[in-house]
Amino acid sequence: MLKTLKPAKPVFIHGAIIVAALVITQLLLDAAQNSFLLYMPPIGFAFFLFTQYGIQPIIIGALNVAVLQRLHKLDEWQTGFWLNGLFLLLTFTTINIILQTVTGLPFAPCIAIIDIVLLPYPFGYLGKFSNRQRKKSNNNQLTNK
Repeated sequence: MLKTLKPAKPVFIHGAIIVAALVITQLLLDAAQNSFLLYMPPIGFAFFLFTQYGIQPIIIGALNVAVLQRLHKLDEWQTGFWLNGLFLLLTFTTINIILQTVTGLPFAPCIAIIDIVLLPYPFGYLGKFSNRQRKKSNNNQLTNK
């Protein structure tokens, strides 16, 4: 029983870090959305989309890989930051759109609190398995053979 509970703590911490980063960046982008869209509307909209779906996935993916290296002690650094972050971002955005549609509430602060409370475990597992979960190899096994 204790062996099954032991890995839950790193997964929860991993998910909490990822969800907190996603919520903070979403709140910052929501606050800056009018500034982006008022700057020469077509160009400002392009800047907003580039920031949300170009820069934010790289940051989230790099954060996910760094947390994986620290908590789960994986063997290799992954270089697919953008795809890893884009996968997490699209999953987060889909869940938030569903929550906003069902509840009729805006993202800040109601949906953000719901995200922080409900999503750490699922995003801990998504972040862990979206990066192909490679454990460190034991060098002693290689030398003994």
